[in-house]
Amino acid sequence: MTTPTEDYAGHTPDHHTNHVPTADNDADYSLVLDYPSEADYYALLGLSRTPPPTDAEIRSAYRTLTLSFHPDKQPADWQEAATGHFARIRDAYDTLIDPKKRTVYDLLGAEGVRQEWGPGGVMAGGGGGKAESESQQLGVRAKSPQEFRRWFLEMMKRRERRAVNSLVQSRGTLTLGFNASSMISYDPEEGETHLHVPEPSVSDLRIGYSFRAPFPTLRKLFGGEEERDDSEGGNLDADADAAGEDGSKEQKNQMLKEEEEEIQMTINTSVGGKLQRLEQAVTLQLLDGTTEDRKLPLPPILIAKQVALGAGISRVFGDVSGRKGIFQWRPFSFLSYSGVALNASVLPTPSIQANVVKTVTLVPGTQPFSVNLSTTFNRSIAKSPPSIGLQITKQIGQRKHAVINWSSGVLTWPEVLVSLLSPFVDLGIDIESALLAASETSQLQFAITSASKKSRVTEDDDDDNEEDEEDEEEVEYQRVRSQERAEDKAAESWQVGVAATPEQSALSFVYARNIFSGTTASSLARTEWSSEGHYPLPPANEPRSVRIEVHSTVHPDLSLAWAIEGTRKVGQLTRMGVGVGLEGARGIVMTVSWSRLGQRIRLPIAVCPLDAVNVDSALLAVLCPWVTYCAWEFGFNRPRERKQRRRVIARRQKELKKLIPKKRAESQQAIVLMADQVRRRQAREERQDGLVVTRAEYSVQPSKKKSKKSGGDRADEYDVADVTIPVAALVDRGQLVIAPNTAKFHTIGFYDPAPLLPKTLKIWYTYQGKAHYVEANDAEGVACPMRLHLLD
Repeated sequence: MTTPTEDYAGHTPDHHTNHVPTADNDADYSLVLDYPSEADYYALLGLSRTPPPTDAEIRSAYRTLTLSFHPDKQPADWQEAATGHFARIRDAYDTLIDPKKRTVYDLLGAEGVRQEWGPGGVMAGGGGGKAESESQQLGVRAKSPQEFRRWFLEMMKRRERRAVNSLVQSRGTLTLGFNASSMISYDPEEGETHLHVPEPSVSDLRIGYSFRAPFPTLRKLFGGEEERDDSEGGNLDADADAAGEDGSKEQKNQMLKEEEEEIQMTINTSVGGKLQRLEQAVTLQLLDGTTEDRKLPLPPILIAKQVALGAGISRVFGDVSGRKGIFQWRPFSFLSYSGVALNASVLPTPSIQANVVKTVTLVPGTQPFSVNLSTTFNRSIAKSPPSIGLQITKQIGQRKHAVINWSSGVLTWPEVLVSLLSPFVDLGIDIESALLAASETSQLQFAITSASKKSRVTEDDDDDNEEDEEDEEEVEYQRVRSQERAEDKAAESWQVGVAATPEQSALSFVYARNIFSGTTASSLARTEWSSEGHYPLPPANEPRSVRIEVHSTVHPDLSLAWAIEGTRKVGQLTRMGVGVGLEGARGIVMTVSWSRLGQRIRLPIAVCPLDAVNVDSALLAVLCPWVTYCAWEFGFNRPRERKQRRRVIARRQKELKKLIPKKRAESQQAIVLMADQVRRRQAREERQDGLVVTRAEYSVQPSKKKSKKSGGDRADEYDVADVTIPVAALVDRGQLVIAPNTAKFHTIGFYDPAPLLPKTLKIWYTYQGKAHYVEANDAEGVACPMRLHLLD
């Protein structure tokens, strides 16, 4: 019986309870994905991650383990066994004692340390970059751990950005339209809608392609340096550090920003139009000497209606206040923390468009406005002034934004100005330019958008330990509520907008969310690196969701245009989708799409003409693909995925079970090697009436369900690991502390007796001559001694 009184040594009592997973006897698929493949260096040295250990604590733990595992301190017959254990301890020590390696280890693990210090890593001399050691030999100032962390995160973020950009440097679209309008017909006399087997034919084609490339500046064209690779980030940082030796920190940051502010150029082209089959009249001479006139079909010909060819450049500016030259002038100083883009078009008509994007805060402490100002020159300035566009965006709530978009359209010079300058300059739109250039009308749009929820894991700070003192019920309630909020609407988003022009106005509505999955999966891939830390993408351990988007537009005459589209990931970087919508004169159109890394293929198929569109035909066009997909998803795809996951679980369990004898033997070797040192320390604790571990077991948690094979409890099928010596080795100055959220079988002398199953650590100890008992699962920490553990 335990007595809930204050603890002995001033520790905060653990309010954690044994949260036994509610899964069945089979290992959960997520446990297979999350099972650690390498030892935890912190657990191996018996250290805690939070708060991070000091260098003195790391050295003390290493010296303590060296007394037991150094090969020179063991008999000849045990030196080989000690060498293997000591090598792992040495690797852990070398990694954690080095602040730079420890930073990388905390972010990427042991494999990340090996990669970043290996060939091609940011800390090695791969890819033409200098190694960190070589940079320090050149006199570069050594970074503090905080500076190195910021530098490393920026380097990894830059590497990720370059890798992503290399995948999507080019973007292509292919749209191939089909005419299958004979599929659905409406008989007005009978008032019935009929479904037929169509005879589809290709109706139109559109191809678009764009690619990005560095802007050919004069320095690059006439013998300048080539573009830096991401592996040369060490050189860039070394140069910036060298400048920072004698200069200010602002100058160093300026060098880094100037390197990142490169002008990007985009070249795009497209062509589209109707596909028509022509016939050629020919005269054939037959074998009997007679002739026959026939019309032979020719290959389809594209009658182009849309031809576009253009290029654009863009650049993002940082802080230009400290730069020399034109940036010191007031008009150009406005470019601080802004983006500028310039697009030029050759076809169908020559035009130039300039955009400036900047964030403006009118009142300090309030949400800023994002302003996008654009101007387009598609006619001669002597004929008409350029058209102007203005878009203002402001956050009005959590995940909600208001957007106002105004476009002036085609403008004309004021009559007063025309009358004054007409004797000297011919102002006004001539017939030629009016026919060539697109005629745009003024437009005003207002919209409110609500973005989907995006949960991001944040790093634990040192102050987070104080939260462990909260009441367990409150913590559990907050956890459940947080999970409910994250899974509430499955990345729901919506947008409501009103658009008005001199000709017409319309009300539009867009709604999107994920279905067929309880997770809030976003349709866009999330970045893994930021300036704050590393956020690895979680493995997919649930069925893939389907992203549903509904678009509808209501015109003043109450005519309705709508579209429903569902997309689903079919690969790591590939998505497929099916949509149905009412598209003007084409009637009901079904669209099949495929996209991967900026490449997109769309196949719009007209299935019902406009004159046959009614409620029945619309429901038929929507329900047929919906029922077909549901039958495939729940009748074939998900049973197949469950079967594959059961195979993965069984295969992984078999692999891990084969390793149990080897891990058990290594555990026994470690126990023998450390037994003498531990017994001497325990004897010293006993003489001081301190903490003495009398017994410790690490085994499977008892299950409420019976095993199908033996009919008994699940724990009876697995070993009970005796870890008395390894646990006693963790006692330091009369205290035993095991950090939470660490796999306990990574502690030296432990092994995993039941992989992929929940386990419990049970400890019997004496303190001041009284017996105590405590148990904890793998997610819980242990702090001894405590009055809470006292046995009556």
